[in-house]
Amino acid sequence: MKLDGPAIINVSGGRTSALMLRRVLDAHSGRLPADVHVVFANTGRERPETLAFLARCAEEWSVDLRWIERAPGGRVREVDYASASRDGEPFAALIRERSYLPNPVTRFCTSSLKIDTARDWMRALGYEHWVSVIGLRFDEPARVAKLRARDNPEWDVACPLYDARITKRHVSEFWRRQPFTLALKPWEGNCDLCFLKGRSVRERIMRDRPDLAAWWIEQEQAIGARFLPHEPEYARTLDSVRRLPLLPLDLDGEVMGCTSGGCTDRRAPVRRCTCGAVRGHGHALHCERVLGRAA
Repeated sequence: MKLDGPAIINVSGGRTSALMLRRVLDAHSGRLPADVHVVFANTGRERPETLAFLARCAEEWSVDLRWIERAPGGRVREVDYASASRDGEPFAALIRERSYLPNPVTRFCTSSLKIDTARDWMRALGYEHWVSVIGLRFDEPARVAKLRARDNPEWDVACPLYDARITKRHVSEFWRRQPFTLALKPWEGNCDLCFLKGRSVRERIMRDRPDLAAWWIEQEQAIGARFLPHEPEYARTLDSVRRLPLLPLDLDGEVMGCTSGGCTDRRAPVRRCTCGAVRGHGHALHCERVLGRAA
């Protein structure tokens, strides 16, 4: 896909968005126009393997990859591979400002740390309208349709992998032929213990890397709530993982967050529940009556 610009190529650090970048580079004979920007919005909870993969892509392909983060107060700062946050600092600062946790219904981590940060960075460059290039595949039609149906006055959406009928199989085949790839297992994903991962996936990751749970436990304890109100808190899950035998990993229906393009999804604010039931652990955002209206 050739881009006239201005445009932002959103790379998540996953194999799919990296393939999208490679294809766009190839369409431009390896040299992008000056007003086409390759951007990674870092939350601080991406796996070190993700950051290393991004840095390798930029080096191998001679890409001017711009690393950006949300700073306290909603400002945007530009970092690089060496200075990028690695302990969830942008994410934790956002939670402190909001005084509540994101969850599958109000996923403000996606909107604030990814979508809004990329938008504000483009605004800071002086652009009033641009193309936002997203790495969604042909086997993600519902997500593509949802994305294209939104009315964004500042940008148009382009999904070159979808238009080229690229599927997950094509992505796997491409990276098998490359001298390097993302050093993560298929179920791990970029955001280390994102609540969008299914419970069995989070349990498996905690068993392999129990140290990753500490940040998520700290956030839940600081707010006094849970990322997943209808599941045990991360501390209890970690304790269960340490005590119980490993069960078979079930990936059916799993949502893998950033890796699968979940960070392109901006959820609408959900109205407060008025059902009168006893509230607690985020009930106001999660009772069936509220979810029914939000669906």
